[in-house]
Amino acid sequence: MHKIKESFFQEINKNITAEVSPTSAIDLNTNKSFLSIRERGGFIVSCELTSLSTSERYKVLYSSDDIHTPKLTASHIMSPVGPSEGIGGQHGFPRWADYRVFSLGEGDDGEKRVAIQAKRSDDGLAIAKTFELSDSALSTHTTLFNSESNLVKTSIGEHLYFSLLSENFEGLKLDGKSLDELLGDDAENSIKTGNSMFWDGFLGQISITFPSGYKVNLLANSINNTDSVGLLIWHKPGSPSICIEPTIGFNKFSGNRGLVINPYDSVTLHTKIELE
Repeated sequence: MHKIKESFFQEINKNITAEVSPTSAIDLNTNKSFLSIRERGGFIVSCELTSLSTSERYKVLYSSDDIHTPKLTASHIMSPVGPSEGIGGQHGFPRWADYRVFSLGEGDDGEKRVAIQAKRSDDGLAIAKTFELSDSALSTHTTLFNSESNLVKTSIGEHLYFSLLSENFEGLKLDGKSLDELLGDDAENSIKTGNSMFWDGFLGQISITFPSGYKVNLLANSINNTDSVGLLIWHKPGSPSICIEPTIGFNKFSGNRGLVINPYDSVTLHTKIELE
């Protein structure tokens, strides 16, 4: 008697409801930086970079310590970006999927590189991501490929959890502006309590000054697509982090479906974070 194969929905739902997740991870190292990616969910469970200006090493991205947790508080892919009734629910299936790992050779300047692709048992939207690590920077390319004959309307984003020690917002600046100056009166208090805010004034690059005394340049752009990139800003109360999330196809007008991918076509979101 043949066993009936689970649907992709059932596979993802099983991962969502699991008590613990496998902790196998891919590690990249240079002499001055370190990156670790959990294979289930593609979560970044550690990212340490070295400042170009001070030569100090910092844990730039935050991850909760218990990496057995299925719903890990750590940086991950979003597609779609917001609440969804599709496979995986909010942020879609990428943070619940298992990933194939592809080793890549070093970059032109010795960067360490790896690629991952979400395992999917049906013909739905495919997701792959490459990571490139240098001493001071992490660059990623996240690609959605539409393998079907109908166009897809969705959104994509990088849910970046930046470290914010002791949840201290004092001195946090984006392009030299406080959250209130950037987003409006009382924006900081609203974000502190767990509300997300969308900033559509992002022009592809922003400098973030952290209370710990270092600066990170965040670059984000769309490849194979003319859509602009916006930023979601969010804080999870109780977590020593601030989420600054580049997104395509997500805003208050289009919701989750502003990114159109034609049949057999792809869209890539490129992001780079670099310590000054």
